[in-house]
Amino acid sequence: MLICTLVCLIVVSTLVITSVTSAVRAQRETRCRHQAIQTEWLLDAGIKRAISQMTADEKYEGEHWIPAFETTQFAKAAVEITVEPTTRSDSSANVVSVNVVATLARSVASPAMEIATRTQKSFTFQISKPTPHSPSINEE
Repeated sequence: MLICTLVCLIVVSTLVITSVTSAVRAQRETRCRHQAIQTEWLLDAGIKRAISQMTADEKYEGEHWIPAFETTQFAKAAVEITVEPTTRSDSSANVVSVNVVATLARSVASPAMEIATRTQKSFTFQISKPTPHSPSINEE
C-alpha cells in the first residue's frame, strides 16, 4: 500500500510540474509575441512620422524620437530615423533613402536583463522627397 501511494504521489507530482512548466512557457511566448507586435506598431508610427516630418520640412534629415507611452510596461521605446540621399547612379537627386529602427524594451528589475527583453525592428525604403508647398489634390 505504501509503495502504491508513493508511485501515485510521484506521478501526480510529475504531472503538476509539467503543467506548471508548460503554463510558464506559454506565458513567456505570449509576452514575446505581444512585444513583437508592439514593436511593429512602433515601427509603423516611426515610418509615418518620417514621412510627415519630410513633408513639413524639406531639410529634415532624421531624428531620435522617444514617444510618450501611457503604460509602465515598457521601460524604453525609441525610434531612430535617418534620411540620406540615395547612392544609386540611376536615381534622381530628389530620391532619398529612409531608415527607421524601432526599439522596445520591457521593464525589468535588473539592467542586465534588459538585453534579453528588448526587441528591435527596422525598415528601409526609398522615396521621392515630398515638397512642403506642393499643391495637394484637394487644393486644386
